[in-house]
Amino acid sequence: MVKKIRLILDYGCYPVWLYDENGNIVDTLLPDELRSDRELDSKFDDLQARYDALFIDNQHEFSFVGFNNDDERDAFFRDWRDAYDELVEKTNGRYTIIDEISKSLK
Repeated sequence: MVKKIRLILDYGCYPVWLYDENGNIVDTLLPDELRSDRELDSKFDDLQARYDALFIDNQHEFSFVGFNNDDERDAFFRDWRDAYDELVEKTNGRYTIIDEISKSLK
């Protein structure tokens, strides 16, 4: 049973991580009751794609290059906050939600 949702950015991974009561990772998806919520899923997919674009990943190099400018960074965090707020609202206190995304890029 999922007890905790951790939102974290890791290259190539969906940013919503589900944990059970023992702290074990259950999956990297939205919780069961939100899996059909294509709009929310799309928001997290978009955030992940934008995060992945902050890296160079080819046969010769893997490195973090970051945002092109402050406006791009601010837009990312604004969109992140919108997705986070929607997840909190839709889960309605059923899970502990841990925000790692806003800490990971500042």
